[in-house]
Amino acid sequence: MSLFVWKPEYSVNDAELDRHHQELFSVLNSVYENVMSTTDLDCILPKIDQLSEYTKYHFSAEELYMSEAGFQGIDDHIARHMEFTHTIETLRASYHDNDLEVAREVIIVLGEWLLKHVLKEDMKYSGLSHDVQE
Repeated sequence: MSLFVWKPEYSVNDAELDRHHQELFSVLNSVYENVMSTTDLDCILPKIDQLSEYTKYHFSAEELYMSEAGFQGIDDHIARHMEFTHTIETLRASYHDNDLEVAREVIIVLGEWLLKHVLKEDMKYSGLSHDVQE
């Protein structure tokens, strides 16, 4: 069972960035499902690594989008991205020996971030005048 389900109202009106956000939902759901369904958490570290790499890719694309569109809040947005990246790196560094607590913390941190950042902060640039890509 998924923890988060993508809904059309989460769209930032850019198909590529929406796909990125959907992938972040997918990674979170994958970590959640693994934690809920097994006592062997060897699969969590690769998911944390996947999350780290994907967020770098996504943040780069999103920041380029905001820059090209002249988004006034870009500096604050980039600072939030850097904070999140640091948090994920800290969680990864603290994860060892199938640590269920760190796995749960990953779920909590990413879940809160998706709700607060993607669904609130990213909505601030969703009205920018770029065409929606197909």
